[in-house]
Order: sequence, then structure tokens, then C-alpha cells
Amino acid sequence: MSFYKSISKSYDNIFPLKAGMVNYVLDSISDYSSCRLLDIGCATGHMAGAIGAKGVEVIGIDLDSEMIKYAAKNFQEDNISFQVMDMLKIEEKWGNNSFDIVTCFGNTLVHLTNEEEIFEALKNMKAILKAKGKLLIQILNYQYILDKSIRELPIIENEYIKFERFYSEQIRDERLIFETRLTIKDTGEIISNEIYLYPLLEKQLNNYLEKLGFRNIRFYKNFNREPASYNHLPLVLEASLDE
Repeated sequence: MSFYKSISKSYDNIFPLKAGMVNYVLDSISDYSSCRLLDIGCATGHMAGAIGAKGVEVIGIDLDSEMIKYAAKNFQEDNISFQVMDMLKIEEKWGNNSFDIVTCFGNTLVHLTNEEEIFEALKNMKAILKAKGKLLIQILNYQYILDKSIRELPIIENEYIKFERFYSEQIRDERLIFETRLTIKDTGEIISNEIYLYPLLEKQLNNYLEKLGFRNIRFYKNFNREPASYNHLPLVLEASLDE
């Protein structure tokens, strides 16, 4: 069973929707009624649903079919839809100039295998954006993680779950081994997993975006748009195709 399929039933308890993330996206939209947004790595669809509730046309995609099943069940409005799709196939699916906003949150981008795939994904994102389109991404600050040899991320715990997250000292094909342990409190079930994440650095991401012709590239340490520094885990960016 895949990592995300195994935690899909508990996903909303692990990662509840945060108002700051929703507001970050909404603040980037000038006219809700005319905006078309693609949410890459939509998971169970709650951010897509919150944005769609404002009248935005939202399409959410995710590689995990179980996540998409929950998303489609959660939100059935006409302006919100979901489908299983690889982010490397989005240009092939929609063609050029199709979206006003593309979002890719939840550290989704670094699930790709290598630099070449990451650049290709960004190239696809650019292709489907309209002339004045915006790209919004959130990953982790891997420069800080690598420099400080961070092995454990903060535990996520509430009345339903305990979610522990670790980076192994080992590296596989230039990727970090990311280990998780999910405890379901009402049953005592423990679900352990490991996946491989490419440690994409801020400077690499900035270079790729500049090479692709993005402008106004800004990095933040959170969804409140506080400027990125060094010693923080989240890394949030916005970039546009508009001068």
C-alpha cells in the first residue's frame, strides 16, 4: 500500500486545513468569479473546497486515487472537480494558457525523483498558466534541514492521532529517506512508512523559475508572507509571469 493511501483515512486529522494557507491563495486572486485554479497535490480536497466556495473554478489533482475519492466525496459543487493525475502530465492534459493560478503545497514538489523531473514539472506549470498567471508553491527549507542535520520534524498530535516524522541519515539516489509513524488513538493501530524526497534548495528553485521566465519571485517563511530567512522549516513562494 502506498504511503498516502495508507494514511488517507486520517489525513484530515493529521493535516487539517489552515486558514493562513487559504488566505494566502485568496489574496493572490483579483477576481474570484473569473479565476481558474489548478491545485496540484490536492489530497482530500479541503483547500480546493475553500477556494471554490468563493466562486473560483478549481480543479484538484493528486496521484493517490484514495485521496481523490475522499476529495470528490467531500466536495460536489459544479465549480470544483478532482482527478487522479501526475503533475508531469498537466500540459498534455490542458495545454497552454489554461489557468490563472497554479498551487502546489504540502511539500508535493519534492516527491519527484530528481532535478530533471522537478524542472519539467515547473515547465509544465508555466505552460498551463495564462499570461498574467501566478504560481504558488510550498515545500520545506532543505538548506536549513541539511545544514543542521535535522533528523526529526515536530510531532503532530491531537485527540485522534499521533504522527511522528523522521529523516534518516541515509540517502537514496540523492534523495532523503523520510520515515513516518502514525498512531491511530482509538484503535491503537500503528502505520509506519518511508518515502524518498528530493531536497530541493531555495536557490535551485529560484534558478529554475528564472530560467523559465518567471518574474517577481518571492520566498517566505510562512503563509503570512514574512520574508524567508534561514532558520525556519516552511518555505513558501509566489512567482508570476507578469512583469
